[in-house]
Amino acid sequence: MNRTPPADVRRILRREVGFGCPVCGNPYLTYHHFDPPWCEKEHHNPEGMIALCLEHHSKADVNTYTKEQLRDFKQNGIAHSKEVRGRFDWLRNDLHAVVGSLYCTNTLDIFTFNRKRVIWFNRDKENYFLLNVQIVSPSGEEMLLIEDNDWIVKGNPIDIESPPSGKLLNIKYCNDEYLRIEYKEVPSNQGGGSPLTVVEVRYKVGNLDFGPGYITAPGITITNVCLDRCDSGLFLWEQNGRWSIGIG
Repeated sequence: MNRTPPADVRRILRREVGFGCPVCGNPYLTYHHFDPPWCEKEHHNPEGMIALCLEHHSKADVNTYTKEQLRDFKQNGIAHSKEVRGRFDWLRNDLHAVVGSLYCTNTLDIFTFNRKRVIWFNRDKENYFLLNVQIVSPSGEEMLLIEDNDWIVKGNPIDIESPPSGKLLNIKYCNDEYLRIEYKEVPSNQGGGSPLTVVEVRYKVGNLDFGPGYITAPGITITNVCLDRCDSGLFLWEQNGRWSIGIG
């Protein structure tokens, strides 16, 4: 049996602790088998498992916490959960952003909606690209705020996935709305060149759908837009039910 729990079990365990380690609030979660321990029986029974950060998972592995204490964490973790927040530690002078079907290289303003920036980058004193995201629901409720790589999940998500690698943030809401951000390195298209660092942003909120390889809004479909070292990216406007688009 693979020690990694199935996706549905991981979702249950994350939700019962309020999407953060019940000891310290760290959102980068792993999954601990304690009743019975994995070494005694290989299982994925969520009643005998708990989501913990790497530090407190390691402590639980050496019996720092009793089974009773771990069960108390499970039962009361969500009551003690705090605002879920973390940070992307990826710092690069050259960065490729893939937002739906928008492919941007070293571009600062990626997406603006109704004259408000939604996805953009700042540069720090070392000239590193720092990600900023501000996404709100159609009713005006904040859903995700990222300020210079520091992120805070807002609203009422039904699931938050942020593995210890710190490369992925995947948030799901009701009505199939979601936000997904992932950093990764991909091979250069130039033989022998250094790998390229890419941050991929996908989200579906209200009438906007930035999916893998496409962007859709009412009456609009956008595919394969490439921008290189531009100050501005994609603009969308909605007024009285009519949608308009601008690029660059």
